[in-house]
Amino acid sequence: MAKFVWSRYCVGVVTLNRDTLMTVYLQAQQLLAAIEAELKHSLLWNEVKPSAEALASTTPFCIDTMSFADWLQFIFLVKMKQLVVMQMPLPENMAIQPMAEEAFKPVAADTRELLALILSFDQLLNKNF
Repeated sequence: MAKFVWSRYCVGVVTLNRDTLMTVYLQAQQLLAAIEAELKHSLLWNEVKPSAEALASTTPFCIDTMSFADWLQFIFLVKMKQLVVMQMPLPENMAIQPMAEEAFKPVAADTRELLALILSFDQLLNKNF
């Protein structure tokens, strides 16, 4: 199976074994579920959805309109779950963990497990694509 690689300047194709690709999707699905569970466990899960304006922010991580935890919940998890379920190409060169580490510094909750899960997600996509 081929995965299309898009960038501003070129389009390429990376050939992946179908079994490898399915394993990546399964691992991604499991990590996304674990990230969601850990957000809830850490009491960082928000029952109130941000406004349409907040969700439409073009600033990285919507940092101008919502907390990083809200971005994880309402943008990142939603989009990544869609990509996994539809078996669409997944992002490459993920590096969300450094932002998460900075964003969670002032948070009172213990976020070590959440940070470890985010790092695992970054590493999963970086090692396979």
